[in-house]
Amino acid sequence: MTVSKTNDKIYKKEFNMGDSIKQINCPACGAEMQKVFIADKGINIDICTQGCGGIYFDNKEIQEFSGESENIEEIKNALSNKTFNPVDNTKTRICPICKIPMTKTFAIGIEIDTCYKCGGIFLDYGEFEQVRKNFKKREKVKPVSLSESDSIDIEKFLKEASQEEANGVFCRSVTNSLSSKVFLSVLDTLCHSFYKFY
Repeated sequence: MTVSKTNDKIYKKEFNMGDSIKQINCPACGAEMQKVFIADKGINIDICTQGCGGIYFDNKEIQEFSGESENIEEIKNALSNKTFNPVDNTKTRICPICKIPMTKTFAIGIEIDTCYKCGGIFLDYGEFEQVRKNFKKREKVKPVSLSESDSIDIEKFLKEASQEEANGVFCRSVTNSLSSKVFLSVLDTLCHSFYKFY
């Protein structure tokens, strides 16, 4: 599949990465990797379709496909009906982007080749499915927005914190008691400072 310059700009902006148009060679077998454009994600995945069947993910790309519910039809189609060559898993792999040795990391029962310079990840044939079965995609953190009507009653908070201190919620030992008293002292100071502005 041909990669357009527009898609490349989207790719670079979204993932803060290098040139996605550049053809790369497989870190495991040396064959030229095929660029597979994933339209709904706006990114290119490098797949060794003519050699070992490995997949190279640029920094953060793998997160887009890790959950089992993610659509990976384009990747499956690129790998289907092919026979792949075996590779030497003991061989040090060189990052196709940075040209430095990749680090072998053992996780979820597989050996993952990672470049600590650019964040690229290489998975041997069949490992991608294992990652998808064992990986839970993190939910995006939703920013908190406070409007003028969302005010915090600092005095009420201070009273509740003091009550919890008296009931022993904050402290379970002498050390924690001291740290909770320091916390309450700081909170009390903040409370009085807060009300000086109003």
